[in-house]
Amino acid sequence: MTDDRRQITLRPAVGEDEALLSRIFAANREAPFKAAGLPEPQIARLLLMQREAQLSQYRSLFPDATVDVVLADGTPVGYLHVDRGEERYTLVDVAFLPATTGQGIGTHVVGAFLREARAAGKPVSAHVEKDNPAWRLWQRLGFRIVNDDGVYLEIECLP
Repeated sequence: MTDDRRQITLRPAVGEDEALLSRIFAANREAPFKAAGLPEPQIARLLLMQREAQLSQYRSLFPDATVDVVLADGTPVGYLHVDRGEERYTLVDVAFLPATTGQGIGTHVVGAFLREARAAGKPVSAHVEKDNPAWRLWQRLGFRIVNDDGVYLEIECLP
């Protein structure tokens, strides 16, 4: 994958990438803990527990999902966790280092996944927190709300 500004590529995540994936996860979830004034060691433990719980849930719900590391000009900047199911594709999780957001990388990566799904004739499902700024991206890419539980939006994009 490429765009006008930089080369965006994906590569399968391997065991050695776990520290990177955990760092990206933590970078996107640490702000509320810091705002609450929690000490760094406690934040690190809480984020580790959250990451482990999330991975356990994802393995249970999407045992055949794949995780790719997103690279911008060869530098790891995020991850893409997807499931290519028989009936539908699911965007399980996508995250980027905060310093790299707003540069079109997410649009590029998710857009490529949507094109793949459309070519396969599959709808794409995802969840997003209602107050997450990424919801604007999902809307621009054609996602619509199919359920609102008050905290998360269940969204889909039809082929």
